Amino acid sequence: MNRRVKRARAMAAILGALGACLLAAGPAAAEEPGIEDNPPYIAGGELSPSSLSYEGGSVQIRAEIFDDRGLYMTYAQIYRPDASSETIQLFEGYKDNYFATLEVPPNYSDSPVEYGVEVQTYDSNGAYSASLIGAVQVEGQPQFDEAPYVTNAELNPSYLQSEGGTVTISADAGDNRGLAGLYATVALPGGGSVEVPMNATSSSHFEGTYEVPANAGPLAAEYLVEVVAQDDIGQEGRGTAGTITVAPPPPPPSTGRLEVWPGERSFGTVKPGKSAQRTVFVRNLPKGGEPVEATAVVYGSSAFSLAGGSSATHFVLQPGEKRAFTIEFHPTASGQQFAAFEVIRDDGIQPGLTVELSGKGSR
Repeated sequence: MNRRVKRARAMAAILGALGACLLAAGPAAAEEPGIEDNPPYIAGGELSPSSLSYEGGSVQIRAEIFDDRGLYMTYAQIYRPDASSETIQLFEGYKDNYFATLEVPPNYSDSPVEYGVEVQTYDSNGAYSASLIGAVQVEGQPQFDEAPYVTNAELNPSYLQSEGGTVTISADAGDNRGLAGLYATVALPGGGSVEVPMNATSSSHFEGTYEVPANAGPLAAEYLVEVVAQDDIGQEGRGTAGTITVAPPPPPPSTGRLEVWPGERSFGTVKPGKSAQRTVFVRNLPKGGEPVEATAVVYGSSAFSLAGGSSATHFVLQPGEKRAFTIEFHPTASGQQFAAFEVIRDDGIQPGLTVELSGKGSR
């Protein structure tokens, strides 16, 4: 049985299992009548690095995927040189870009081998797309001359604040014939990589510096760093120095802070057709020095409303300013009834500014 047949059978088994998972997912995976759905669109992908020495190493997989409904599952299918395969799930790193790391084992044969990478994805409606984004080449092990060695690869520091900064990359390296060059490869968070020259500080120790840019995104940025040594006939030795992590910027400072009281209001017993009123208060604390825009809403039983019968009103409070809101309970039937008064800030912070409301209609 040739490799293509084995791969086709392995692929069919995996897709069959994934199809069963989507059917078991229930209504979220079923197509909605009357709604057009396009399959996910795999715009492209990248493998970094796309070639390795015989010692193997870590490869960053990146795929750019768009879908008009939202993705349900995204993964990379790895086709190994021995005709077996494995599945690696991809996770979204930033909008429409998905990442995973492939750990490639050493190749001790004297011939290069290849790991094919195919991105496969289902959207939330069960539509499927797949695209081969490339292959990782792994060199054969040299049979007569040892490759260079790389040890003690390190980063200092390995964690930076959002402003970025300078990171020193260091490693020990050598070869029984002599080194021709040594550098570090830095995999960038958005895809691609850069090479950083490393200079000798002793007969076997090398250092280089990389200026890490500031991180303006909402998530931490990560840079995988690998040190590469080359001998005079082109053989390579590699060592992973680790990952540089750049923190996201801190959230903006709060602009004013609201408080709402009391935490609950009971209207007691009210005859249907009659009404009762209670007051709740909202204040912008003096500390902060900025006005706050917000909306007061009443939701729950329709027997409760703001004075005048509305269910919502927008307002602005200056620092230190307090506002009273009158709430009416106007039952039309007997029985206990509940609602809530909530203040929702325009800037989205301070969720849960709520007063619980209760009352009973009784004849």
